Amino acid sequence: MKYDVIIVGAGPAGIFSALEMVDKASFRILMLDKGPNLEQRKCPASRGFGCMNCEPCALLCGWGGAGAFSDGKLT
Repeated sequence: MKYDVIIVGAGPAGIFSALEMVDKASFRILMLDKGPNLEQRKCPASRGFGCMNCEPCALLCGWGGAGAFSDGKLT
């Protein structure tokens, strides 16, 4: 398949860039991210095991980036 735009990173900037492009010009977009889907992002530290230096980090990588587990403020 052919794409007009390839976005690397599904954090807030990548997501909003894709939304703007689709909304304004109906671009065909491929979005790539090294992290898993949101449902699969499980951090061992959140279950009391401490940081295990997972690669890629479940808190930072994947759909929504680190913002997926924040209060929603983009600073």
